[in-house]
Amino acid sequence: MSDQTPWLLIDVGNTAIKWRLANAEGLLDTGGSVSDVPSLCRSVGAEPWDVAGLASVASDSADALLIAALTASREATVRLATAQSTCFGLVSSYAEPTRMGVDRWLAMSAAHFHNEGALCVIDAGTAVTIDLVSTEGVHLGGYILPGADLMWRALSRETDRIHVDMLKAPTIGPGDNTEACVTAGSWRAVFGAVQSTMADYPEHRALLTGGAATTLQDLGLAATHSPDLVMEGLRLWLSQTLDDKSP
Repeated sequence: MSDQTPWLLIDVGNTAIKWRLANAEGLLDTGGSVSDVPSLCRSVGAEPWDVAGLASVASDSADALLIAALTASREATVRLATAQSTCFGLVSSYAEPTRMGVDRWLAMSAAHFHNEGALCVIDAGTAVTIDLVSTEGVHLGGYILPGADLMWRALSRETDRIHVDMLKAPTIGPGDNTEACVTAGSWRAVFGAVQSTMADYPEHRALLTGGAATTLQDLGLAATHSPDLVMEGLRLWLSQTLDDKSP
């Protein structure tokens, strides 16, 4: 790898695969979001990269297929990120650190690296995670709950008389029909969980990332939008990993 060749960062979530080019100085503007591995390969096929960092919440077999697809037509190295016991001053609370979702770990790593003081890191995606980090960088624990979409799917699947094809426009105001009530209940549950945690830890600066971040802000959540936390955490991790493996 030459110093001029950008890195490829890949964040495999529950519903989308996000990618971004980066280098040792920071994230680059080139990137995107796709729904499957073939689309990812087409998107990054013409980009100049030969080292990739992969953060994934998919299965080991799915990760292996993705790596094989990415490296089928070029000589490249893909490094798989995992949560660690400590990184950039962040200390895990898990007895088995690698069992933490790597996206949570990377988001907290980037948040702690770039910010002083205690933090509340909120990643609002298919699932919603809320993690508390002390001023010293110790993970104090966190919460995982279903996002709004998962809630209405569970209601539609597990009840006999609640059948909602899709959520209406996000709101936390009371509904006047079943669809509106499920929408309002799902979003209020997410909003309420995040807001109550922030209220219980007012000294922790709230940083908000994930696909539903702007929706929560539109609903009135007072948190700082930090859309690139996971990608920036992955960039920092890959930079350190490459430095460690340099001769």
